[in-house]
Amino acid sequence: MNKRNKAVVLGVTFAVAATMLAGCSAGGAAPSADKAPSKDADSALRDMLPADIKEAGVLKIGTEAFYPPFEYLDADNTTVVGLDMALFQAIGDELGLTVDVTNMAFDGLLPALDAKRIDVVVAAMTDTKARQAKYDFVDYFLTGQGIVVPAGNPKSIKGVEDLCGLKVAALEASTQVSLLEKFNTEECAGDPIVVTALATDADAMLQVRSGRADASFSQDAVARFNAEAEGGSGKFEIGNDQPLLPVVMGPMFSKEDSDLRDAVKATIEKLISDGTYQTILDEHDLGSGAVTEVTVNGGTL
Repeated sequence: MNKRNKAVVLGVTFAVAATMLAGCSAGGAAPSADKAPSKDADSALRDMLPADIKEAGVLKIGTEAFYPPFEYLDADNTTVVGLDMALFQAIGDELGLTVDVTNMAFDGLLPALDAKRIDVVVAAMTDTKARQAKYDFVDYFLTGQGIVVPAGNPKSIKGVEDLCGLKVAALEASTQVSLLEKFNTEECAGDPIVVTALATDADAMLQVRSGRADASFSQDAVARFNAEAEGGSGKFEIGNDQPLLPVVMGPMFSKEDSDLRDAVKATIEKLISDGTYQTILDEHDLGSGAVTEVTVNGGTL
């Protein structure tokens, strides 16, 4: 069973507007303020929620659905599926909330959170010190970085030092771009990487396919998914044997939304304790990224 079918089996069916316009509503009309929670909701966890979210019965999340296997569009080009979506469906069930998803451009996610058009960013965001200055993370996944190269690895790229002097594509405004820029001040200071930042990870892959880039740099799980995806099999491979530079990632919250942050953290801890968390990760072939402890702002990058 492929990853897409596995995501569908999990029943992650969100009504999402297939739009790249930040702030566009998705998921249809929000439930009325007196919506009763699911009978299966955990009342203790639900009581941790901010009053407005609890009363509305809706958790509004923003994502950029072009980053498989964490979030991507299903075959209908509307439904957002993937690991993050499956985890947040489980979180919503425990909290008695309907999960309402807005798909938008990656660089529109933080402005949407700042403007309170969404409650949380769920987009495989790496927890970094720079982001912690303004936002809070609940770290629920451990990921390394991966290097996608053309089949046969003609430039013999295995690690960071092999990227020096080459053309490398990555998602704009991403941690991967920041890492590449950091490499240019350290490992590659004498022979800098030519970094191309693009709107989507798919655009970065196209650069490699067309020969305009020597490699694509992304989260390791994303790199491996892209290298094996339909249309990519046999055309790409992963240069690195093991994930590089492992870091923690998770949903992002506004600093003033500590009640929501803590409710989500406690819910994930319950999902870890009862085995739901590991089951969801395994269904997406991402069990190796499981954490045993959920941290707030645990990133050190």
